[in-house]
Amino acid sequence: MFNAVSAIEIKVRRFDPENPETNKIHTFTVETEEPLSVMSVLAKIHEIDASFACRTSTCFKGQCGSCMVRVNGRDVLGCVTMIKPGESVVLEPHSKYRAARDVVVDFSQPLED
Repeated sequence: MFNAVSAIEIKVRRFDPENPETNKIHTFTVETEEPLSVMSVLAKIHEIDASFACRTSTCFKGQCGSCMVRVNGRDVLGCVTMIKPGESVVLEPHSKYRAARDVVVDFSQPLED
């Protein structure tokens, strides 16, 4: 059993355009003693559930932008945004681009304001 202070609770909106009935919020728990970047958390979710689609290969310097995601209603760069143990967060696709699947967006399909 894990201690809630040594874990991060993640609520993530699942999205599969080919299977709309599965589009709902899923909750994952990632055990950790240290703060993790959003990208590290996404990679751990993918380890728990290999059907979860996310980008995990990025520059990890906050420069390329391929890690853009929405955390608790705020668009951020996932590679430099940290989540601390004990926190509960909601992860969604970046709000300015069309979702392709789960938190992966199609950067060639910006949404109109």
